Amino acid sequence: MAVDELLHSNEDSLTGNPEARQSAPLTLFPEERDPGYTVRESQRARTVRLNMTPREGLVVVVPAGYNLKRIPGFLEEKRAWIEKARIWADGQRQIMALRPVARIPDSIELKAVGETWEVSSRNTASGRAMAREHGGRLLVLSGPLDDTGACLAALSRWVGRQARRQLVPWLDDLSRETGLEYSGASIGNQRSRWGSCSPQGKISLNLKLLFLPDRVVRYVLVHELCHLAHMNHSQRFWARVRRHEPAWRELRKELGDSWQHMPAWVENG
Repeated sequence: MAVDELLHSNEDSLTGNPEARQSAPLTLFPEERDPGYTVRESQRARTVRLNMTPREGLVVVVPAGYNLKRIPGFLEEKRAWIEKARIWADGQRQIMALRPVARIPDSIELKAVGETWEVSSRNTASGRAMAREHGGRLLVLSGPLDDTGACLAALSRWVGRQARRQLVPWLDDLSRETGLEYSGASIGNQRSRWGSCSPQGKISLNLKLLFLPDRVVRYVLVHELCHLAHMNHSQRFWARVRRHEPAWRELRKELGDSWQHMPAWVENG
């Protein structure tokens, strides 16, 4: 999904709802031909961090009020990491380009909860595509089947409902297990983040987590819960994560490689 200089793929809290954003292309290094980067100001950030994603490229997250003139010097210091991350992002873009054209799936596998749903498509005169469950694990998709975008959006809405049904109780269980209480949970369809935790204790989770192995999803949930104790990625934060998930390093790496396994239709839903 992404690579973060301060921690790992796609996180600095595994999702982002940026408070402000500047998108003017700027030059990373004088000898390069305007590779560009995005500056994102965050009220939560306490330090500058870098995030590389296949879609957005390099994102520089800065604390509110940060002097933007300091960014070029910071990027020069991180040149080695940027070059390594750029190679990773280029490789991810190549993988994504080789994916098959999105089409309505015949089945949907939700690895996180060990479920596979068969999809039955029915063309109807209705102008709105809808996905409804019909006994067992049969999902009936009805509506204008020639409008692939609308049909995929209907399936994504269904996945979102499943995510709320499955992930929030899971989060509740882990909250009790870890002793970390959150104030609310929401489900989103973020493009480049798996989850986030706000200073108010509200946790947001990406519906696409349902397509990942359960061990990786558990890591994401634990990660976000640990932000209730430490709203940063300090050594104390990672020590708290390790207390509840000893294999966090391996799972973090696995999470970083997860995006390439996402079904093509999910990306277009």
